[in-house]
Amino acid sequence: MAGILPSTPDGSLDGPLDGRSREEPGPKAGRAQTGRERARRLAEVAGPQPADSPFRADRPPFLWLLEREVLRYLKIWPYTIAGHVMSALLFVIVFGFALARRMTGVPYDQFILPGLAVQAVLTVGYINGTTSLFEARRDRYLNDVLASPLRWWELNLALLAGGMIRGALTAGGVLAVAMPLTGMEVADPLVLAVAAAAILLTAGQVGVLAGAYVRSLDHVYSIETLVILPLGFLSGVFYAVSRLPGPWRLASELNPVFYLVQAARIGFLGIGDVPAWLALAVSCGLAVTLSAWSVLVFRSAALLKPLCLVTRDTPGHWGAREEVGAWQAEVLSQRRPLYSRRNSPRRWNSGTRPA
Repeated sequence: MAGILPSTPDGSLDGPLDGRSREEPGPKAGRAQTGRERARRLAEVAGPQPADSPFRADRPPFLWLLEREVLRYLKIWPYTIAGHVMSALLFVIVFGFALARRMTGVPYDQFILPGLAVQAVLTVGYINGTTSLFEARRDRYLNDVLASPLRWWELNLALLAGGMIRGALTAGGVLAVAMPLTGMEVADPLVLAVAAAAILLTAGQVGVLAGAYVRSLDHVYSIETLVILPLGFLSGVFYAVSRLPGPWRLASELNPVFYLVQAARIGFLGIGDVPAWLALAVSCGLAVTLSAWSVLVFRSAALLKPLCLVTRDTPGHWGAREEVGAWQAEVLSQRRPLYSRRNSPRRWNSGTRPA
């Protein structure tokens, strides 16, 4: 029997039937042990916690929201990043190589490359912030985020960082391909570093602010067509502003994007239509101003969620609540709201009657 059935060293027949020792569990035993270990860890995480132990998240909520913003456009990178890179490279090839002339002492392809990179960053920054925030408001996803423990500045910073990362990836793709083709080098790294930070911050805040104010997709596309693109093309990307006549030169100097382009051009080529200190001062001032504006919008959160007016339209009830956009508040105010925003700013979304 000892040669047929497994036995322990003392001769008892209580060993495993497959001939393995207790120190060598079979595949099923290993899977069962792994399953029990996984269940135990899950119970520790999801089970009831002691009252004196504070809750600790796996990661800060800010990082979860930032990851969502980044993965949102990385999943479709051929459209969100590669498309803008190809568009800028086509301008370099068509205008830079085809014209093959010099502008202010440098080859034309090198002259237009910094401006094209700035224009690409502004475009993707506007598109990213606008579409992300507008879709969150339209689909009511933002309501859950506002009701979460996330602070208002964390929401703003996550949206801003997502746009800045997308802008950096787009500009990096343009420069990684175009700089070897054109032979352009960095003339002033310090000026370029400050200019890049100001450009990315400005582009991200423009998109976030536009996403807080737009009310439809028509508004999104209209602002891009009527504001973003004209400001980019009239900022000296393809020409030297110093060669323009007086009125047109003044109009270009009043364009804030002009100073962003000049700051990037001075950083790469060392030349520009304005001094480096003026270009950096206006660029940083623009970034700080837009950031302060964004702080006011997100701190109040009035534009981030639909308004809720209380009207007298429902008989037998103290008021029917209607969710409307901020742009409709003035129209519906003609229906004699029972409680206006002035005397009840914090109770429109509550279920109790204001005192």
